[in-house]
Amino acid sequence: MRFVDAHGRLVDRKFLQTGCRARLAPFPYRALSSVLEPSDAGLLVVLDHVLDPRNLGAIVRVVLAAGGRGIVIPKDRAVSITPVVEVAAAGACAYLSICRVVNIVRALEEIKHAGYWTIALDPRGAKPLFGDTLPPRVAIVAGGEQGLSRLVGKRSDESRVIPTDPRVESLNVAVAVGIACFWWSKDYAPALTG
Repeated sequence: MRFVDAHGRLVDRKFLQTGCRARLAPFPYRALSSVLEPSDAGLLVVLDHVLDPRNLGAIVRVVLAAGGRGIVIPKDRAVSITPVVEVAAAGACAYLSICRVVNIVRALEEIKHAGYWTIALDPRGAKPLFGDTLPPRVAIVAGGEQGLSRLVGKRSDESRVIPTDPRVESLNVAVAVGIACFWWSKDYAPALTG
Protein backbone atom coordinates (compact mmCIF):
# COMPACT_ATOMS: atom_id res chain seq x y z
CA MET A 1 0.00 0.00 0.00
CA ARG A 2 1.26 3.47 -0.84
CA PHE A 3 0.25 6.50 1.20
CA VAL A 4 0.07 9.92 -0.40
CA ASP A 5 -0.16 13.20 1.46
CA ALA A 6 -2.63 15.92 0.44
CA HIS A 7 -0.13 17.54 -1.93
CA GLY A 8 0.59 14.18 -3.61
CA ARG A 9 -3.12 13.68 -4.11
CA LEU A 10 -3.29 16.81 -6.23
CA VAL A 11 -0.61 15.60 -8.64
CA ASP A 12 -1.64 11.93 -8.74
CA ARG A 13 -4.34 11.84 -11.48
CA LYS A 14 -5.22 8.20 -10.77
CA PHE A 15 -6.02 8.92 -7.14
CA LEU A 16 -9.76 8.51 -6.58
CA GLN A 17 -11.94 11.08 -4.84
CA THR A 18 -12.45 8.63 -2.01
CA GLY A 19 -8.82 9.09 -1.01
CA CYS A 20 -7.69 5.55 -1.71
CA ARG A 21 -6.36 3.51 -4.57
CA ALA A 22 -5.59 -0.18 -4.90
CA ARG A 23 -4.39 -2.56 -7.58
CA LEU A 24 -6.89 -5.38 -7.98
CA ALA A 25 -7.16 -8.62 -9.93
CA PRO A 26 -9.30 -8.57 -13.08
CA PHE A 27 -13.05 -8.87 -12.53
CA PRO A 28 -14.11 -12.54 -12.04
CA TYR A 29 -16.66 -13.07 -14.82
CA ARG A 30 -18.82 -16.17 -14.50
CA ALA A 31 -19.44 -18.82 -17.14
CA LEU A 32 -22.84 -18.55 -18.81
CA SER A 33 -23.60 -22.16 -17.89
CA SER A 34 -23.33 -21.30 -14.19
CA VAL A 35 -26.34 -18.95 -14.31
CA LEU A 36 -28.41 -21.29 -16.48
CA GLU A 37 -28.22 -24.34 -14.19
CA PRO A 38 -31.03 -23.70 -11.68
CA SER A 39 -34.38 -24.70 -13.18
CA ASP A 40 -36.63 -22.51 -11.04
CA ALA A 41 -37.87 -19.02 -11.90
CA GLY A 42 -35.05 -16.75 -12.94
CA LEU A 43 -34.35 -13.39 -14.51
CA LEU A 44 -31.40 -12.78 -16.80
CA VAL A 45 -30.55 -9.56 -18.61
CA VAL A 46 -28.69 -9.75 -21.91
CA LEU A 47 -27.07 -6.50 -23.02
CA ASP A 48 -26.28 -5.80 -26.65
CA HIS A 49 -23.30 -3.43 -26.81
CA VAL A 50 -23.84 -1.06 -23.89
CA LEU A 51 -20.94 1.40 -24.05
CA ASP A 52 -21.56 3.75 -21.11
CA PRO A 53 -20.07 2.41 -17.86
CA ARG A 54 -22.60 4.30 -15.75
CA ASN A 55 -25.46 2.66 -17.65
CA LEU A 56 -23.94 -0.77 -17.05
CA GLY A 57 -23.43 0.00 -13.36
CA ALA A 58 -27.03 1.14 -12.98
CA ILE A 59 -28.23 -2.01 -14.76
CA VAL A 60 -26.16 -4.28 -12.48
CA ARG A 61 -27.65 -2.56 -9.46
CA VAL A 62 -31.26 -2.74 -10.65
CA VAL A 63 -31.02 -6.40 -11.75
CA LEU A 64 -29.75 -7.36 -8.30
CA ALA A 65 -32.40 -5.19 -6.61
CA ALA A 66 -35.17 -6.90 -8.61
CA GLY A 67 -33.96 -10.38 -7.66
CA GLY A 68 -32.29 -11.18 -10.99
CA ARG A 69 -29.88 -14.06 -11.48
CA GLY A 70 -27.30 -12.48 -13.77
CA ILE A 71 -26.25 -10.29 -16.67
CA VAL A 72 -24.72 -11.30 -19.99
CA ILE A 73 -22.49 -8.83 -21.83
CA PRO A 74 -20.44 -9.18 -25.02
CA LYS A 75 -16.66 -9.32 -24.88
CA ASP A 76 -16.17 -6.85 -27.74
CA ARG A 77 -17.69 -3.48 -28.59
CA ALA A 78 -19.13 -3.06 -25.09
CA VAL A 79 -18.01 -1.77 -21.73
CA SER A 80 -16.58 -4.35 -19.35
CA ILE A 81 -16.66 -4.20 -15.56
CA THR A 82 -14.46 -1.23 -14.69
CA PRO A 83 -14.04 0.84 -11.52
CA VAL A 84 -16.58 3.33 -12.91
CA VAL A 85 -19.10 0.50 -13.40
CA GLU A 86 -18.47 -0.78 -9.89
CA VAL A 87 -18.97 2.67 -8.36
CA ALA A 88 -22.22 3.17 -10.31
CA ALA A 89 -23.38 -0.30 -9.22
CA ALA A 90 -22.80 0.63 -5.56
CA GLY A 91 -21.39 -2.79 -4.65
CA ALA A 92 -23.86 -4.90 -6.65
CA CYS A 93 -21.09 -6.33 -8.89
CA ALA A 94 -19.92 -8.38 -5.91
CA TYR A 95 -23.28 -10.16 -5.58
CA LEU A 96 -24.56 -10.65 -9.14
CA SER A 97 -23.29 -13.17 -11.67
CA ILE A 98 -21.92 -11.28 -14.67
CA CYS A 99 -21.07 -13.32 -17.76
CA ARG A 100 -18.98 -12.08 -20.66
CA VAL A 101 -19.47 -13.93 -23.94
CA VAL A 102 -17.85 -13.83 -27.36
CA ASN A 103 -21.13 -13.88 -29.29
CA ILE A 104 -24.47 -12.58 -27.97
CA VAL A 105 -26.51 -14.41 -30.63
CA ARG A 106 -24.96 -17.77 -29.67
CA ALA A 107 -25.47 -16.94 -26.00
CA LEU A 108 -29.17 -16.27 -26.71
CA GLU A 109 -29.47 -19.70 -28.30
CA GLU A 110 -27.86 -21.31 -25.23
CA ILE A 111 -30.17 -19.32 -22.92
CA LYS A 112 -33.25 -20.41 -24.90
CA HIS A 113 -32.05 -24.02 -24.86
CA ALA A 114 -31.90 -23.79 -21.03
CA GLY A 115 -35.61 -22.95 -20.96
CA TYR A 116 -35.60 -19.17 -20.84
CA TRP A 117 -38.02 -17.08 -22.90
CA THR A 118 -36.15 -14.15 -24.48
CA ILE A 119 -37.87 -10.77 -24.70
CA ALA A 120 -36.21 -7.91 -26.57
CA LEU A 121 -37.02 -4.41 -25.36
CA ASP A 122 -37.63 -2.41 -28.52
CA PRO A 123 -39.36 0.95 -29.06
CA ARG A 124 -40.97 -0.68 -32.12
CA GLY A 125 -41.95 -3.81 -30.21
CA ALA A 126 -44.91 -5.94 -31.26
CA LYS A 127 -46.79 -5.62 -27.97
CA PRO A 128 -46.54 -3.68 -24.71
CA LEU A 129 -44.36 -5.00 -21.89
CA PHE A 130 -47.28 -4.66 -19.49
CA GLY A 131 -49.72 -6.62 -21.67
CA ASP A 132 -49.51 -9.79 -19.58
CA THR A 133 -47.40 -11.59 -17.00
CA LEU A 134 -43.85 -12.40 -18.03
CA PRO A 135 -42.74 -16.06 -17.98
CA PRO A 136 -41.01 -17.27 -14.80
CA ARG A 137 -37.74 -17.95 -16.67
CA VAL A 138 -37.09 -14.88 -18.77
CA ALA A 139 -34.12 -13.16 -20.35
CA ILE A 140 -34.67 -9.46 -20.98
CA VAL A 141 -32.62 -8.38 -24.00
CA ALA A 142 -31.73 -4.69 -24.27
CA GLY A 143 -29.68 -2.72 -26.73
CA GLY A 144 -27.07 -0.17 -25.83
CA GLU A 145 -27.10 3.50 -26.61
CA GLN A 146 -27.52 2.75 -30.34
CA GLY A 147 -30.38 0.28 -29.78
CA LEU A 148 -30.60 -3.45 -30.46
CA SER A 149 -28.66 -4.87 -33.35
CA ARG A 150 -30.95 -6.35 -36.00
CA LEU A 151 -29.76 -9.94 -35.53
CA VAL A 152 -30.07 -9.91 -31.74
CA GLY A 153 -33.59 -8.52 -31.97
CA LYS A 154 -34.50 -11.10 -34.62
CA ARG A 155 -33.17 -14.02 -32.52
CA SER A 156 -35.21 -13.06 -29.46
CA ASP A 157 -38.48 -14.96 -28.96
CA GLU A 158 -40.50 -11.75 -28.98
CA SER A 159 -40.14 -8.00 -28.74
CA ARG A 160 -42.02 -5.73 -26.38
CA VAL A 161 -42.29 -2.00 -26.05
CA ILE A 162 -42.52 0.06 -22.87
CA PRO A 163 -45.38 2.46 -23.60
CA THR A 164 -44.34 6.10 -23.22
CA ASP A 165 -45.71 9.52 -23.99
CA PRO A 166 -45.46 10.03 -27.80
CA ARG A 167 -43.11 12.98 -27.23
CA VAL A 168 -40.50 10.55 -25.85
CA GLU A 169 -38.86 8.48 -28.59
CA SER A 170 -37.14 5.97 -26.31
CA LEU A 171 -35.87 5.40 -22.78
CA ASN A 172 -32.34 5.16 -21.48
CA VAL A 173 -31.25 1.50 -21.48
CA ALA A 174 -30.80 1.42 -17.69
CA VAL A 175 -34.27 2.87 -17.13
CA ALA A 176 -35.90 0.45 -19.59
CA VAL A 177 -34.15 -2.56 -18.04
CA GLY A 178 -35.17 -1.39 -14.57
CA ILE A 179 -38.83 -1.16 -15.56
CA ALA A 180 -38.76 -4.61 -17.17
CA CYS A 181 -36.95 -6.22 -14.23
CA PHE A 182 -39.43 -4.96 -11.68
CA TRP A 183 -42.35 -5.95 -13.93
CA TRP A 184 -40.98 -9.52 -13.73
CA SER A 185 -40.18 -9.15 -10.03
CA LYS A 186 -43.76 -8.36 -9.00
CA ASP A 187 -44.76 -11.96 -9.82
CA TYR A 188 -41.63 -14.01 -9.16
CA ALA A 189 -39.63 -12.33 -6.42
CA PRO A 190 -42.16 -12.15 -3.55
CA ALA A 191 -39.39 -11.99 -0.94
CA LEU A 192 -38.65 -8.46 -2.15
CA THR A 193 -42.10 -7.20 -1.20
CA GLY A 194 -41.95 -8.64 2.30
